[in-house]
Amino acid sequence: MKVELNKQLDKDIYLEFRKSVVGGVNFGEIIRKDHPEINEENHEEYIENFYKLHQKELQSTRLDTAGCYGEIKEVLKTNLKKYFGREFHDENCVCYLSIFNCNPRFLESQSFQVYYKRPRNLRNEVLVHELTHFAFYDFCRAIGLEDDKQLWELSEIFNVIFLNLPGLQKVIGVEEKLFYPDLKEKLADIKKIWNENLPAEKFIKESLKHLKKFPA
Repeated sequence: MKVELNKQLDKDIYLEFRKSVVGGVNFGEIIRKDHPEINEENHEEYIENFYKLHQKELQSTRLDTAGCYGEIKEVLKTNLKKYFGREFHDENCVCYLSIFNCNPRFLESQSFQVYYKRPRNLRNEVLVHELTHFAFYDFCRAIGLEDDKQLWELSEIFNVIFLNLPGLQKVIGVEEKLFYPDLKEKLADIKKIWNENLPAEKFIKESLKHLKKFPA
C-alpha cells in the first residue's frame, strides 16, 4: 500500500462534503470546525496555501503513516484470510493524507483518505478500517452481491465487530467504534447473528436479509 499526498483530491472532497450529512454525521460542520475560513469561492487558493505552509508536517506524517501500516500489515492480512478464506491483496491500495477529517474511501480505485492531524494510533485505526472495507467488498463481489444501502451499513457494522477481535486489537490498540449513530440499533441485531459463528458468506447474507427489514 502506498501513502501519498493529493491536493486535487482534497479540493474535490471539500466540494463534495462541505454540505454532506451521512448516517447522522455532519461532515460540513467537521470541515468548518477545522477550517473556519474556507468557503466554496476560496477553497482552491486556501488548499494550495495550506499545503505550502504545512509541507514539512504533511511529508513527515506521510512517512510515519507508511510506518504505521508496516507494523500492522501481516496481522491484518492473516486475520482477513482466516475469516474470508482468501488472500487480500493490498499492492494497489493507496492511502492519501487529507487536511479534512472526512476519511472517505473509494472502492473503485481501492483508495482512501486519512486526516493528517490524527495521532498515530488513530491513523492506524483508519488504515485497518478502510482496508477491511476493501476486503469485505472484494468478498461480497466474489459471491455475487451488489453494492447498496444495506451492504454499506453491513460493511460499517462488520468493521466494529471484526476489528474488535482480540487478535486484531493487540496490534491496533484502539477500540473500533461505530462512527454512524444511525446504525447503533442495527449493530446490536447483527451482533446476535455474528454470535452464531456462521461462515462468512452465510453471515453476510443473513445479515443483509435482516437489515432489509428495517424501515427505509
